[in-house]
Amino acid sequence: MTIRSTVGLEARMLYGPATGISNYSFHIVRGLLKQTSCYQFRGFVGAGWREITLASMVTADQDEGGDENSTSSRFGNSFSERIARLPIQLAVRFSDARPVRLLYRETYRRGFAATVRSERLDFFHAFNFRPPSDPGVPVLPVIYDLSTFRHPEYHPADRVAWLTSLGDTIERAPLVQTISEFSKREIIDLFGYPAERIFVAPPAAAPVFTPKGENMTSRDLAPLGLKHGQYFLAVGTLEPRKNIRTLVSALAQLAPSARAQCPLVVVGGKGWGDLKLPRQLDALRSEGSLRLLSGIRNMQLRSLYEGARLLLMPSLYEGFGMPVVEAMACGTPVAYSSCSAMEEIALTLGRVAPAEDVDAWSDVLREALSCNEHLDPTLRRLRINRARAFDWYRSAGLVLDAYRHLGLR
Repeated sequence: MTIRSTVGLEARMLYGPATGISNYSFHIVRGLLKQTSCYQFRGFVGAGWREITLASMVTADQDEGGDENSTSSRFGNSFSERIARLPIQLAVRFSDARPVRLLYRETYRRGFAATVRSERLDFFHAFNFRPPSDPGVPVLPVIYDLSTFRHPEYHPADRVAWLTSLGDTIERAPLVQTISEFSKREIIDLFGYPAERIFVAPPAAAPVFTPKGENMTSRDLAPLGLKHGQYFLAVGTLEPRKNIRTLVSALAQLAPSARAQCPLVVVGGKGWGDLKLPRQLDALRSEGSLRLLSGIRNMQLRSLYEGARLLLMPSLYEGFGMPVVEAMACGTPVAYSSCSAMEEIALTLGRVAPAEDVDAWSDVLREALSCNEHLDPTLRRLRINRARAFDWYRSAGLVLDAYRHLGLR
């Protein structure tokens, strides 16, 4: 079939660490390429543009259980592919150095601005909220959440500043893409954008997140010193918005015997900001009732999900809440902040508590210890079936419908 329209995007969203925006972008673009050959995708890589094809997008690293921060297996390993990834990898490696980070961003923006018009794009799909600069064509922004507007204190100042002009991007957009009904309501509330022009294409759990049974999971947990059903789990980048401090304080309220029975395992890479962790942190770690794990591969994470007595997500703000759908896909009970996007995922199948109510989260832990909900086969099936309602191929189809609505040919 003849290619009729050219869609531009930032290829760094595909080459970056397989978390968050990069994960979403990768799966949506791959789903689009699987469903149609009508569109040519051109990606800016920082040193020019390249065509994005299905052949270049090998099986996603997170599907195969690779390191969540790896980029190498998401695309080919030819010399040209490695060179294309190099600027992104260097930016990730030195992201803690603010001057280096700002220099990279400005160089990247200027490179985009200098080359985008020569690409003759019909359309730009802004998977990172907004384009680096005006591409000169209509833009479809993807809005994951609006936490930089609701809670700027949860983010680095340069990120808040970069997203300040997001309202202008949204105002000019013919359509807006988002990932939850919660975020859709936020876009309407903060920017007054028409509801009928916002569509929701939610993310989904990768195929790796599936139940494999207690025996196999227990074998995977043994090297980590954990036992099936005898630990609580929290998953997320270590940043203020994830509200780990409330969980640590709630854990500290449990009796020592309860903490010994079911420690809290926190899985997450280094983030930013002051976590304001309570003074009991060091004591809890010393007694073994609090464990912090990083560099966990997705096959290990799958086993951590399935073996957990309960997944805990006390986030102060979420546009979706990927660990909730991933844990449910493994059959695991979940608890999360009330009045959040995560309620859309679990419906009536999860426990809820106010995000910063330490006593309420302590009660959640005690209730989980007093029952064996994590072993109930009927409830496990219900959670798995609910998680399957979220599907990457279906979400990519919704994006394809949006392309057609925009008149792309």
